[in-house]
Amino acid sequence: MAKANILVVDSDEGFGFMLKEGLQNSGHYTAKWVHSGSEALQAVVEEAFDLVIIDMGLADMAPARLIQAVREAKNGMRIMMIPLIGQDLPDKIKTLEINGILTKPFFVGDLPDLIDQATGQRKSPRPSAPIPVPAKPVPPAPSPTPPVATRSAEQAPPPVSAPASTPVESAIMVDEASSLTFVTVPQKTISYLRSNEAEILRLLDDLNREVRAEAILLIAGLELIAQAGMRSRTQCQELTLLVAQSSQAAAQAASFLGERAGRFGQSLHEGSEYRLYSLSLGEGILLSLALSSNVPLGMIRHQCRQTADQLAKFIIQ
Repeated sequence: MAKANILVVDSDEGFGFMLKEGLQNSGHYTAKWVHSGSEALQAVVEEAFDLVIIDMGLADMAPARLIQAVREAKNGMRIMMIPLIGQDLPDKIKTLEINGILTKPFFVGDLPDLIDQATGQRKSPRPSAPIPVPAKPVPPAPSPTPPVATRSAEQAPPPVSAPASTPVESAIMVDEASSLTFVTVPQKTISYLRSNEAEILRLLDDLNREVRAEAILLIAGLELIAQAGMRSRTQCQELTLLVAQSSQAAAQAASFLGERAGRFGQSLHEGSEYRLYSLSLGEGILLSLALSSNVPLGMIRHQCRQTADQLAKFIIQ
């Protein structure tokens, strides 16, 4: 059976290229990427595609206009849309009989099922590939009891359970089962980071265009502030916990060894397929990247340092 041919229309070169590669590497599709609506129309006229994937952020043409033009050129063409990050599709687009939606970010392992649904070729779910994790991470606490907030080591009030969805405004959080001490980032810092999420996402996307990572995370304490890359939100949240645990274990080692800052500024976990690199931007704040092991380490460090310098203005402690 011939492979479905997919056209990707996205003005973001990094994302468009990664999506095309993800489709082709799945083994189920052939794919072509163009960066503008005008190029997309030319490609649709000249070639046969089974599906056109259009990003809502196109610079040269309104997405609704491109959808109509594509279907005028090829009647019945199936179309999948990529909404802007954190937004739903506009009602105007929904009325155009869209065949599928691909939200940013997404897990590359989910692509075949999403594409099959959009092309009308539904198949049984495929297993998702496992997410890369730090080498020998400290396991999460098996007890369902939430962390305990304490004010100081000398005068600690009776333990109070912290609400699962509310950050605890305290100096320290203790995970009794793993014996790790997690530094809590001040709530004002987290609030300021979240209020600037759009700009932070832009910086992470810029970094991703340079390194093409599986996941790029900005972490504050145990919270995922923003992400970029190919992994889903759920997977990035799971990776956030593992990175935070690994970072705090490394901080304990740094203190034991007499490291002046009481923590390591950088950490690196390497495997045969993936490497996980983390850079400390401040107390409890990390920029972490999970990416292919063939990306040069020098390039990773250089690009992360540049991004860290740009992120510094959003970090108040």
